[in-house]
Amino acid sequence: MDLIKKRILIVGSNGMLGQRLTDSFKSNGKIELMCASAESESFTDNVEYSILDISDKKSVKNIVMNFYPDIIVNSAGYTNVDGCETNKDTAYQVNVKGAEYLSHYAKVTDAHLIHISSDYIFDGRKGRYTEDDLPNPVSYYGRTKLAGENAVRSQSINFTIIRTNVLYGP
Repeated sequence: MDLIKKRILIVGSNGMLGQRLTDSFKSNGKIELMCASAESESFTDNVEYSILDISDKKSVKNIVMNFYPDIIVNSAGYTNVDGCETNKDTAYQVNVKGAEYLSHYAKVTDAHLIHISSDYIFDGRKGRYTEDDLPNPVSYYGRTKLAGENAVRSQSINFTIIRTNVLYGP
């Protein structure tokens, strides 16, 4: 019996989270993996890799339509919280438009989109937030992450939104 491999596209594969996801999936024989990030080469060896400008709709279209994934993991993001205040256009293009473009092509390909967001969509006053709590971002970064979530929700696709708290690594 032939096993059908799941096709997973990791966007932002050179970021801290993207590298860990890539490491987790790359040796799984039941997965066909494609990695994509803005840099000229992958930070992880022995993976299929493409350069991707997530803020360019045509670039997103090309990678999604050529690979035709079952699952898209969006771990890309402009995550410099202070930098978002001074580089608002870049933050918006990456965190909002990138999510919008991935959502659009997830719909076209019937892929499940796993979108990585942030607890910065909340103001931090309450703590221990649930998915039912009302967002109230106080920074531009938080506003772009919330707008990215809304872009994902607006497409009528299969999606999962994961709101991370502090990510750290070695």
